[in-house]
Amino acid sequence: MDTKLWINGMRPKTLPASVAPVCVGTAAALVVRARLQDQCNSGCSATPPDPNLVQATPGRIIAVFILLVLLALSMQIAANFANDYSDGIRGTDEKRGEAEAVSGKPQRLVAAGVAPRKVLQATMVAAGLTCIMGLAVMAITGHWWMILVGICCLAAGWFYVGGQHPYGYHGLGELSVFIFFGLVATLGTEYFLIGSVDLTGVLAACVCGLNSVGLLMLNNYRDIDSDRKSGKHTYAVLVGDKAARISIYLVYAISVLISLGRFVTVFWTFGSVAIPAVIIVIPIAAFLLLICIRFAQGNQPKAFVLAGQGTLISALCWTIGLLLELV
Repeated sequence: MDTKLWINGMRPKTLPASVAPVCVGTAAALVVRARLQDQCNSGCSATPPDPNLVQATPGRIIAVFILLVLLALSMQIAANFANDYSDGIRGTDEKRGEAEAVSGKPQRLVAAGVAPRKVLQATMVAAGLTCIMGLAVMAITGHWWMILVGICCLAAGWFYVGGQHPYGYHGLGELSVFIFFGLVATLGTEYFLIGSVDLTGVLAACVCGLNSVGLLMLNNYRDIDSDRKSGKHTYAVLVGDKAARISIYLVYAISVLISLGRFVTVFWTFGSVAIPAVIIVIPIAAFLLLICIRFAQGNQPKAFVLAGQGTLISALCWTIGLLLELV
C-alpha cells in the first residue's frame, strides 16, 4: 500500500476547514456560558440556575470538544474519500491524472490506480468512525435529536458527487459547504456544549463558512478546464472565469467585514487597561489578503495552500478574541 498516496487522498490541506468551526463554536459557547454564570450569580437566589449552565462543566466541555474535533476530521476524510470514489467511477478524474502529476497536485486515489472498491471501503471506515464519535457526543450531552443533523451531514458528503444527480455537479457545492462547514459545524458545536446558540455563534459560523467556500472556490477554479470537459458544472464552470475570480475576492472581503463588525466595539480589559479587540482582525485580513494576492498573481497552488491555512488562522484569531473577552 502506498501510504503517501493514501495520505494525499485524505487531502490534508482541506482538513483545517473541518477543525476551524469546532474551535470557534467552542469559544462562542464559553462566552455564552460566562454570561449565564454572571446572570446566575447576580440573581441565583430568585431564579434557579439554567440547566444548560449546570451541564456545561469544564470536564464535559473538554470531552465534547475533543470528540467533535475527531468527528469533524473523520467526516471530512470520509467526504474526501467519497468524492474520490464517485469522481473516479464517473470518469471525471480520467483527464486529471497526467496534469496533476505534472503540476505537483496530489493525485486522486482512483485516478492513480487504486481500486474503487478499496476507496469505498476507506470511505465506510471513516464514516463509521464519524458515527461513533457522534453517538459518543450525544451520549454525553443528551441531545439525541441531533442524530438527524448527523444523517444530513453524511448524506451531504456522499451526494456531493455521488448518486445519479450529484449536486456538486450543478453549482451547489459552495452553498453546501457554507451550510455544513459553517452554520452546522459551528452552531452545532455551540449547541452541543451549552444547549443554545447566540448572535456571536451565528457570525462566527458565517465566517467559517465563507472561508471554506473560498477554499472550495479556489479548488474549483483550478480545475475549471478539466471540469468543463468532463461535464462537471461547478459554480466556476457555470459563471465563467472572470465571475469566478471576482467571487473569490468577494467571499474573503465579506469574511473580513463580518470579523470587523463583531470585534470593532469590543474591548479587552486587563486590570485598568482597555485594549480594542479589533486588532484581532488585522492578522485575519492580512492572511486573507495574501491569499487573494497569490491568486491574482496566478500562483493558484500557493493560494490554495494558504486558503487551507487561512481557515485555521481565522478560526484561531476568533477563538483567541472571544476567549480574551472572558478575562
